[in-house]
Amino acid sequence: MEILQLIALGLDVLLVAAAIMAYLTRPRIGGELARGLGILLVGVMILGLAHLLESILFVVINVGLYVNEVVHRLFVGFGFVWVIVGFVTMNRAFRE
Repeated sequence: MEILQLIALGLDVLLVAAAIMAYLTRPRIGGELARGLGILLVGVMILGLAHLLESILFVVINVGLYVNEVVHRLFVGFGFVWVIVGFVTMNRAFRE
């Protein structure tokens, strides 16, 4: 494994760790707002995992470029769906 691949893998691990830390240190608020924030932060974790998965597929498992890029984009899209649902839920909490 090349040094830049190791650096990328390390940064991906940091992204996932930061997302987990954000989830664990989120403010303890109640109701719909808390639910929306939790959903949003799960989406952030999925986005971090998408990058880690891309590095693992590319470097460790040696999956082809185009397959890897499609899988990465599917995970990123899925993560953004969670982020959007989280924001919609939080927005609904503010309107009530």
